[in-house]
Amino acid sequence: MFLTQKEVLKTLNITRPTLLRWEEKGLISPIFLDSGHRRYRKEDIDRLTGSVMLSEAGSSSKKKCVIYSRVSTKKQQETGNLKRQTERLIEYANANNYHVLEVFEEVASGINENRRALQRLMKKVSKEDIEVVLAEYKDRIARFGYEYIERYCKSHKTNIECIEEQDEKDLNQEMVEDMISVITSFSARLYGQRGARKVKNQLNRLEKEETI
Repeated sequence: MFLTQKEVLKTLNITRPTLLRWEEKGLISPIFLDSGHRRYRKEDIDRLTGSVMLSEAGSSSKKKCVIYSRVSTKKQQETGNLKRQTERLIEYANANNYHVLEVFEEVASGINENRRALQRLMKKVSKEDIEVVLAEYKDRIARFGYEYIERYCKSHKTNIECIEEQDEKDLNQEMVEDMISVITSFSARLYGQRGARKVKNQLNRLEKEETI
């Protein structure tokens, strides 16, 4: 059975831009007709919602949530870490009877305060139309200052729910990557792009020597 785009938007209670972003991220794959119109497999929609064609009553009984996924580097994104992280969070949401309104994904350092997806997330929280923000670990939201973000969310009737405790080895590795990113950024300002690449290569070499 296939659904039209209009039926999918109504079923998932999302906007068209959100659906198109999910398509770009590979969370759902439409079938294109000769006319150019999209059709969606019903089983794919059921997988995202964790139910069969939500009725208004069924939808209202679910907690409304959004998902925030983040990795620090393009390499992590290219190897599928970001996609797998999002999929784990969607599975958790389905298992806990949460209604996913939107997925925010980002490739950025955890100490970057100007993350666009995080800013869009905070704007949505301020409207007080969601109940839960799902993230894998606390430091996916912020490496430092997580408590302030958590307090802000609670002031707008939203809880942050982290589904796992991060392994210390993984945490240390990501902190090293974040520090390299910060140093590279400052080096680019001081010495230009060529100098920044040289500094980054030296830092990466030192990091590898430490792990040997």
